[in-house]
Amino acid sequence: MIKKWSGVQKHKAIFILALSIVFTNTLISYDNTIKLIYNRQFVIHSHKFITQLQIIQSTLQYTENTQRNYIITFDIEALKAYNRGYEESDRHLQNLSKLIGNNPQKQQWFSLLKQKISNRFNTLRQEIYLKENQGLPATQELILSKQDKKIGKEIQQLIEDSLKTEQNLLQQELQKSQAIYQKAVIRFLMTVVLHLLLVALLYKLLCNYVKQLQQADEKIREQNLLLDVAKDAIIVQNIDNKILFWNQAAQSLYGWKVEEAVGKNIKQLLYQGSPQIEDAYLSVMNTGEWRGELYQMTKEGKEIIVESRWVLLPDDNGQLKSILSVNTEITQQKQLETQLLRSQRLESIGSLTSGIVHDLNNLLSPILMSVQFLQKKFPDPQSQKVLQTLENNVKRSANLLKQILTFARGIESKRRIFEIQPLMAEIEEIIVQTFPESIICQIDIPKNLWHVRGDATQVHQVLMNLVVNARDAMPDGGILRIIAENVVIGEHSAEINIDAKVGSYIAIVVTDTGMGISPEVQERIFEPFFTTKDVSKGTGLGLSTTLGIIKNHGGFVNLYSQVGRGSQFTVYLPALTSRETPSFSLELESVTGEG
Repeated sequence: MIKKWSGVQKHKAIFILALSIVFTNTLISYDNTIKLIYNRQFVIHSHKFITQLQIIQSTLQYTENTQRNYIITFDIEALKAYNRGYEESDRHLQNLSKLIGNNPQKQQWFSLLKQKISNRFNTLRQEIYLKENQGLPATQELILSKQDKKIGKEIQQLIEDSLKTEQNLLQQELQKSQAIYQKAVIRFLMTVVLHLLLVALLYKLLCNYVKQLQQADEKIREQNLLLDVAKDAIIVQNIDNKILFWNQAAQSLYGWKVEEAVGKNIKQLLYQGSPQIEDAYLSVMNTGEWRGELYQMTKEGKEIIVESRWVLLPDDNGQLKSILSVNTEITQQKQLETQLLRSQRLESIGSLTSGIVHDLNNLLSPILMSVQFLQKKFPDPQSQKVLQTLENNVKRSANLLKQILTFARGIESKRRIFEIQPLMAEIEEIIVQTFPESIICQIDIPKNLWHVRGDATQVHQVLMNLVVNARDAMPDGGILRIIAENVVIGEHSAEINIDAKVGSYIAIVVTDTGMGISPEVQERIFEPFFTTKDVSKGTGLGLSTTLGIIKNHGGFVNLYSQVGRGSQFTVYLPALTSRETPSFSLELESVTGEG
């Protein structure tokens, strides 16, 4: 049974046939063109050769005539004309030699002609010599000699034979050119007719093809309209992750227009190296479908969460062709769930705070009394210094417990104007006395720092949290550096950091050379109860409390860290540049039990 050709196969066959005809005609035209060019060059060269030979012939005749005139009349002008003819003959012979080129036959003929012309000129010069020295009778005898007449006839015969031969060759080449030209015209007319037939056939096929394309486009347009009506983002990608289709809902969700998205790599456009896409891709290739949650990026760089359904689409031959994905944004829903869980945790913590504070306050009372007793028992300066530090920290702990209770009850703490230098001095003393010797502390606090309005105890807590975290990040030792400086933030800097406002700040930079923080952990490091430490070593409230205190003071904090190269926290606190009298008093109250 003969298999019927498909439309694509027919198009290919006709295209190959047309290409073959065009190629054949091109070769024929090229061959005819080369022949015509060769004939034209030969005709031009032949014309030049004949012309140059005729010039030589006329020049020789002119030279002999002027020589005879001089012999008869003895006129000097005739002698001059003879000399000019001699020189022109020599120049024309050189030109004729160039035209002959490398033709062996013509070179042989030219050598003979040149030799005879040279002999002829020698005879003419001899005749002039006899005329000038022996008179006309001696000259006439030489002129009338057989040798003289023979040389002249041989030269004329050589020139005429050559002219006749060259003219015959020229005529033959002209006839060949005419024949080639006629064949070329006939072939051209045949080619035109054949090409017109091909054009008509291709036009008919093209009309059918365009009609099929229009029908296919109309069908695709109807399908696209149905897909654009859908509220979910619908994306079709090929096996190489190139986007093939992008509906209006996808444009609204992600921000990229259809012409911006189609043809791009979906991994680079939406996921930017996320490992989730690899798991989804492997699953859909193995099972044919996949369903789950994905983190994606919009055009503005905003991270969103979508519920995604993937389906593997084969082509007409059953080969894997593309992947259809339907994405529904659930970012707000997930955020509400997270906020609800966080609110429930914070509510539980708030209800427990009061009882925990009371119990801890009762535990601090005997510690403080013991310290006061030891101060009386050990009056030496070294013991007194250590006990005084212990007493100050116990009282500060009591103040922190009171602050936590106040925060839980929603009562604002008292704000006063104070200086940073005394706080840093106390922090340095605690570091020296309690931190391992393997940690080197470097503190640089200038004396001209501006003042801060706020709660000194809370700021002290912020700094202690940061230095303790720095210590924990350097278990094998390292360098802990604390620097403070006056900073003025302008409009450009405020636009870069969303929490910053234009104004004067004191920047406190705490830097360590520890393990560093990965980008994944940096994103969650200020969340309550998030910690990378063991349960027995951290609660995850230190940095969240720190951030809350800083924002409560109208400031903000920046973090820069690289894994293996340490971390840097920069705390910005609004500063007072006017010379107001600071009231540095932490009010270390006595610890009394509250039951």
